Amino acid sequence: MDNSFAFSEVVRKLANIIRLGKIIEIDKDQVRVEIGRAKTGWLPIVSTAGNVSCWIPITVGEQVAVFFPYGESAQGFVLRAIHYNEYKIPKNTQNVEVKTPFLIKIKGENGLNSEFDKNFSVKVGSATINLGENSIQIKNGSSTISLSDNSITLQAGSSSVTIGGSISLTNGGSSIDIGSMLISLVSGDITTSPPMCKCNGGV
Repeated sequence: MDNSFAFSEVVRKLANIIRLGKIIEIDKDQVRVEIGRAKTGWLPIVSTAGNVSCWIPITVGEQVAVFFPYGESAQGFVLRAIHYNEYKIPKNTQNVEVKTPFLIKIKGENGLNSEFDKNFSVKVGSATINLGENSIQIKNGSSTISLSDNSITLQAGSSSVTIGGSISLTNGGSSIDIGSMLISLVSGDITTSPPMCKCNGGV
C-alpha cells in the first residue's frame, strides 16, 4: 500500500472521530445528525442505562457531539447536547435549572427520600407549597395553611383560626382569644371553665 495513501487514511479517520452537528430526525432512541452538508445514518444516543436509569426525551435541533470510533461511521454514537443560540444556557449558571415541556416522572422502587438544607417550594398555577427549616405553608389564592413547630394557622380571606397554646379566632377587625378556656355544651346550657357570667339567652 502506498505510504501516502495510508497516511491520508489515518488523517481522515482521526478527523472523523469527533464531529459536531444538529439532530434532524428522531426514531425512539436513535437519531440522524446533520454535520455540515452531510447527514449520518441512524445512530444511538448515549444515556444512563442500568439498575439506575435516566431517560430525557430527544428534540430536533439539539447540537450534539458525534463519536465515530476508529473513524468508522457505522460504529458511531451521539453524545448530547451543547448549548448554542437556539438553546441558551440559563441566565444564572449557579442554579440547577431543569426546563422541559414534558411530564416528569420519578420512580423510586424503594421509596423517595429528599433532603434540603434550606427551603423547598412547589408552585402549580396559583397554588404554592413552601417548606422552610421550621415551617410549612400551603397557599391558594387568599387561603393559607401555616404550620410551625408549635402552632397551626388556617386563613381564608380576612378570617383566620390559630391553634397553639391557645385558640384565636379572627374575622376582619374582630378577634376572640379563647386561651385556656374550656367551653362545653351540657344539657342545652353553655358552661365555661373557669366560670363566666351566664345570662338569659346565652353566655
